[in-house]
Amino acid sequence: MSQSEASIDKTLLENALRWSQPELRQKLVGPIESQFPNYALPQEIQAILRDTEQLLADIGGWPGDAMSVGQVAEKLSATEGKHHPLFRQIILLYRRWRAAHTERLVEKTFHLDLAATLEQDVKALDALVNADWFQQIEPLRLPRLNDYLPVQYIEAATVSQVQLPPRQHDEKFHILQAPNLFLPDLAYFRAKCEDRETPLAIAFLDIDHFKQFNTEHTETKVDRNVLPRFMQAVEAHVFHHGYAYRQGGDEYLILVPSLSRPLAVAFLDELRCKLADLKYPDIERTTTVSIGLCIVDWDCPLTDRELRDRASQAKKFAKEKGRNCIATYEGPHVVDQELSVARPLAP
Repeated sequence: MSQSEASIDKTLLENALRWSQPELRQKLVGPIESQFPNYALPQEIQAILRDTEQLLADIGGWPGDAMSVGQVAEKLSATEGKHHPLFRQIILLYRRWRAAHTERLVEKTFHLDLAATLEQDVKALDALVNADWFQQIEPLRLPRLNDYLPVQYIEAATVSQVQLPPRQHDEKFHILQAPNLFLPDLAYFRAKCEDRETPLAIAFLDIDHFKQFNTEHTETKVDRNVLPRFMQAVEAHVFHHGYAYRQGGDEYLILVPSLSRPLAVAFLDELRCKLADLKYPDIERTTTVSIGLCIVDWDCPLTDRELRDRASQAKKFAKEKGRNCIATYEGPHVVDQELSVARPLAP
């Protein structure tokens, strides 16, 4: 079945629009009103709330319940054109929220049919988001808190929404951040970067041929002579830029806010070269690494877990392309077709 033929329930679109209204009030209207009580909301925010109501009324008037993604395009074309970018932005935001909600539900069951049922709405939204006509709708920049408030007052007004967890180091080596901190940290920095309209870099790093290290030198010797120095080098490189997390014996995650793709590639390539130059006591092998990079833009519809998985997929691609390199997504959709090797450049 093609994307245009995929079925989507009209109720799902209505739910997305209804969800967006309290979401906008919580994240934008509430903080503004907390600082300026008894004042009218800015006109652009009032316009978005009003246009959302109009879209909800228009979609509510569409005949039938289930329809194809192609039919959604036809019916949307009959609505006022200025509402299309708003529809696109609400669907992108709702897709992320709905997918994250579904992830939490699926964690509670091992029943495959039940999990598939829970994931149906997300798959329908994915078909919509990936449709050519949807991607061609002009992006809409929604108002941000930093349009109205200085950083000090944004922090005061949003202190209850998302917080950076207390720091914990991994239990074995006590050098990098504990693995359970990655997703909460990503949620925190993602929210802060969205407020500032800056990208966020996620890197998944894997030591090449790590099993050979253990086979040749024993796990005990590698744990004593290699991994502490390796992780200290990673921690020192990332220090004051972001955080690095130990995921296992040979896998690590790096999170750096406010890095564009070119800057992130340069930052990680410097780390790649540093790690290859490290010397270890009684061990002649070098530690080359394969790195997968994922850049998160402010309107990315993927969940935090999906982004982690996409970084892992990019790392796998780097290994398939010969190891000791950085692979990243060159396009905005973060899909396999956009993967390419960024560094080192081919001769």
